[in-house]
Amino acid sequence: MINRTLNFFKVRRRTFLINKDVQYKLLFSSMFNVFLFLTVVVASLFIPLFVELEKGSGSQELQQTTAGIILYLHTNLWPAVLFSLLLVGLLSVRTSHRIVGPLYKITLVIESLKNGRLPKSVHARDGDLLVPEIDVTNQMLDILRLQVREIQAAQADLNDAIAQCHKIIGHASTEEIIQRMNVIDEKTNQLTNRVGYFKIE
Repeated sequence: MINRTLNFFKVRRRTFLINKDVQYKLLFSSMFNVFLFLTVVVASLFIPLFVELEKGSGSQELQQTTAGIILYLHTNLWPAVLFSLLLVGLLSVRTSHRIVGPLYKITLVIESLKNGRLPKSVHARDGDLLVPEIDVTNQMLDILRLQVREIQAAQADLNDAIAQCHKIIGHASTEEIIQRMNVIDEKTNQLTNRVGYFKIE
């Protein structure tokens, strides 16, 4: 009972950095965009206030109010800026994980195909992006499995027909040999049609 309870509360460990190069680039891009946005916001808040102080044209009370606003912003704005950068960084890693995870799975499928293996279908997790791409990959794998099975079956039929022809050569009549050769031609055409599904571009 205790073990079951511990297993229930056990947090599953996840690897968030799957493709570090891509995820770091996405993180840098997100942070850079947020930094530019915050720079514009901070500049639009502080520059007019500093310009007002530099002028010195207003009353003493106005200058004190302006200085108070600057100090208030300086005290409260920077923690919010740092928190925003940290939050965007974490969200960026999380989002990139949802992109790179499916991309990694699709890359594994391509690697398997390159090595002559037809892998299992790819399964997307909850929250994963690139779901349409995963669906297309799975459709491609289903079609390839079907076509490869049909090609293998046609190849086996052709091999059987050739083996049967070899068995009768030497003691069969000409008519029987012609009949066997017609079977071989038929099986060859079936195999050619199966292979003809694939077009080289």
